[in-house]
Amino acid sequence: MTKVFKNEKDLRLFVKRFLKEHLRGLPETAKIEIKVVSFKPPQVLLHLPFYSEGNLIRVNEVDFLLEKLLNLGVKGEVVYIDDIELELKNFLEKRHV
Repeated sequence: MTKVFKNEKDLRLFVKRFLKEHLRGLPETAKIEIKVVSFKPPQVLLHLPFYSEGNLIRVNEVDFLLEKLLNLGVKGEVVYIDDIELELKNFLEKRHV
């Protein structure tokens, strides 16, 4: 079943609602940032406020949810805190070389 979206906001709100319903156990302060990469076809970038290495069960759960989103016609890509830290480290190393 492929979901049809009216605009980027509709896509972003759908993904936010989907994650809120399916990704349980996150603290209230944990904010998932959703960026729309493409509206047609639907593609989003999810910035998750936790480390990928710290909890393999959580990472597996996120992978399962990404598969569910894909089945709904939305391609999702995840960015964890450690991904951002690695990018920042690489950027700073390049500046000092």
